[in-house]
Amino acid sequence: MSEELLGELIVILALALLVVLVWKPVRRAVLGGLDDHARKIRAELEEAQRLHEEAKALLAKHQRLLHEGEGLAREILARAEEEVGRLERRAREEFEQLVQRRQKQAEERIVQERNRAIAEIRSRTVEVAMAATREVLRERLGEERGRALLDQAVDEVTRRLH
Repeated sequence: MSEELLGELIVILALALLVVLVWKPVRRAVLGGLDDHARKIRAELEEAQRLHEEAKALLAKHQRLLHEGEGLAREILARAEEEVGRLERRAREEFEQLVQRRQKQAEERIVQERNRAIAEIRSRTVEVAMAATREVLRERLGEERGRALLDQAVDEVTRRLH
């Protein structure tokens, strides 16, 4: 064999030996790095899965709370509407009672004022009639005889009025 071939063979053998010697540690480092990276990815995936499950549980919990809250809100609204209706009916009844009381009071005042006006008119009528009667009696019968008849008439009118 020629020297050149022998040199090439030695270089090939040295290169193969170098590759074999370097391959094991490099392989370990590369594969170890890849294994570490795969473990990290697996841990991240597991963490993501755990967080996803936790988020789903929280979402379900919040949806349940929201549903309960909506039900409670409907209940509160229904009670409020019932209370408003009850208060409206009560206010109407109280208003109607107030109107009836005020109307009754006004009617009573009207009757009182009417009776007072009638009494005043009667009193004035009696006074006017008495004055006219006195005047007529004085002119026709004279003072003393007119007074006696007037006193008798006053007694008669008083007796009839009472």
